Amino acid sequence: MTGLLRWTGIGKLISFYRYIAFNGPRVTTALGVVLLLGVGAIRLYWLAGGFLLPRYPTYLAAFFVLLVTTVLLASVSMVMGRWPGLVMTGWALGSLVSMASIAMYFVSRTAGLPDLPRLVGRWDYPLGTFAIALAALFAVLHFSVLTGMNVAYPQRRCWHD
Repeated sequence: MTGLLRWTGIGKLISFYRYIAFNGPRVTTALGVVLLLGVGAIRLYWLAGGFLLPRYPTYLAAFFVLLVTTVLLASVSMVMGRWPGLVMTGWALGSLVSMASIAMYFVSRTAGLPDLPRLVGRWDYPLGTFAIALAALFAVLHFSVLTGMNVAYPQRRCWHD
């Protein structure tokens, strides 16, 4: 990651992370898990029938099921502190879920999805906005972990709570 930041020049823009570091791996991981489970809980609520629509297209229901399953898998992986590789994979899966969630939200509100023309321009649904905020916060938290500002897997740095 640091090589990519150095190569693109973004590292100079965000060089503040070298001077600030938070040594709270359990707090960072717990916050990440809570944010991720929040995204999954909202999708689970929508699957249970708490959405604007009387019925879902099959692909949207499959996307929600896949998203909730991946959220659970990523959350469990993030908590498995003994294996740093599994923890990093959990964070990466969480970022993938967050980006997919944000992308699907914006595509459904701008271009529209098949069989869901009612969602185009519906930016006023508070639960959807909250889900996207949680996903964006998780992505920012993961970015801070990748840059070294927050510590989520202390085995790589010998930092412990």
